[in-house]
Amino acid sequence: MTEQLALLGGDKAVTVPWPRYPVIDQEEVCAATRVVMSGFLSDCGRGEYVAAMEDAFAAYFGTQYALGLASGTGAIHSGLFAIGVKPGDEVLCANHNWISAIQAVFHAGAVPVLCDVKPGSFSIDPAEILRKVTPRTKAVIATHLWGIPADMDGILSAAAKIGVPVLEDVSHAHGGKYKGRMLGTLGAVGCFSLQGSKAIVGGEGGVLITNDELIYQRALVPGNHPQRLRLDMMRDEVKPFAAAGGMHMYRISNVAAAISTAQLAKLDTLNAAREANLARLRDGLADVPFISWPALDAGSVRGWYGAPAFYDESKAAGVSRDRFVQACQAEGLNMFGEGYCDWSQIPVLQDMRLLGQLFTYKHANGAEFRPLPAGSLPNNEVIKRTMMVFQMPAVPSPLLMDQQIAAIHKIAANLDAVRDFVPVEA
Repeated sequence: MTEQLALLGGDKAVTVPWPRYPVIDQEEVCAATRVVMSGFLSDCGRGEYVAAMEDAFAAYFGTQYALGLASGTGAIHSGLFAIGVKPGDEVLCANHNWISAIQAVFHAGAVPVLCDVKPGSFSIDPAEILRKVTPRTKAVIATHLWGIPADMDGILSAAAKIGVPVLEDVSHAHGGKYKGRMLGTLGAVGCFSLQGSKAIVGGEGGVLITNDELIYQRALVPGNHPQRLRLDMMRDEVKPFAAAGGMHMYRISNVAAAISTAQLAKLDTLNAAREANLARLRDGLADVPFISWPALDAGSVRGWYGAPAFYDESKAAGVSRDRFVQACQAEGLNMFGEGYCDWSQIPVLQDMRLLGQLFTYKHANGAEFRPLPAGSLPNNEVIKRTMMVFQMPAVPSPLLMDQQIAAIHKIAANLDAVRDFVPVEA
């Protein structure tokens, strides 16, 4: 193929406009408008809009309880408190994560112990759970990152061996399943984000689900108003908290609750469109040797926060992952290479003078956050070098997928030119 690459000044292969996201229709507009016109914008208890949202999420996931929250971060903090994490405890979590899952451990007064991912995976390695457990370990966070279900059999087995509960962070995987079971229902508690880039949105918001009454009532403590605490906290173990709770403001707004309820009704439809778009893309790229896709266990279904893939530089004429992504972006693809940065190496998790301005990181019982040297998480290093994430529209987009396929074939036919490309210095 002699068509000039957009990277070298040629025309872009992708010309179809990207569909607007989030998918907001009349249902969301009417739901939000109804709240605004009612004047009932803040809810200190469990009024009409919050109750409708929580009931809808509990019904969808088949759980006894759902709790609306102001953010996914607030959901994780509330979930950690709910399963018994206290100041001075340790929580095992993957470094390859969104930072909220790490910060929420600090919010709970505990110490995050950063773990490696399972080889070829995006989620915590069950072997790391057994390697890094201490007498202070009180919980494991399993994040279904990039919508790919974590190895829950391995994680739950490892957690059971050390006698601690598992919190599922499902912020990237609404509607996903692991071997036929809904993500968020396998551990003691499931936490979701409803932020504006997630699979369904509320603007800002979160939700926590569980089948355990005590966990539900404890989850209310960190961030709900005493009005709701007095209403819902009936167990003797939690009644003493009802006067004030933890005084974080984690209540979901009525507008976000109403929008989220309307969005939840569309989740299966939106996910089906994403799945069809990815299937078309994958079929069209089946002959591209340097792109592969994560495997799912039988009965498992991905959730959605982009579609991750793996890049093999050795099969791409020595073109680096970053250079390939640069060429794709020049052609008009909506994608990126390295996922999240290596949080273990950011200044605030390397310099305890900075961390100490935000959180208590050293406790009298010996629990202490200790910075990791670079290279301490080798599987994480591999993932960072080889992963890419393709964005998937939440509406049927066959022409857009076909143009992306054509763009990648165009690049694949000109790999030598991509490899030899020298960017112009600004």
